[in-house]
Amino acid sequence: MLELTYIAATSRLERLGIQERQVLQLIAHGQSETAIGRQLGLGPDATAELCDRVFDKLGLTPTAYISRRVLAVLTLRQAPSRARDAAH
Repeated sequence: MLELTYIAATSRLERLGIQERQVLQLIAHGQSETAIGRQLGLGPDATAELCDRVFDKLGLTPTAYISRRVLAVLTLRQAPSRARDAAH
């Protein structure tokens, strides 16, 4: 069931804008919201909103055992290489 969540999310990658794809890539590299905000020149609230938007657009919801961040990493790893490349 869990696998279906992040595999389904790969089909939603095209919904992300350029900045959202950057955020997904930074999340996948283990960056904190603070580090993401610093890198993109955003304040804490704007960064949190942007991260939430990425998770929402991909349809990633946490479970008792796995966070949205881990699901985002799995989504990006499962994506076809052209979708991963577009996230750069």
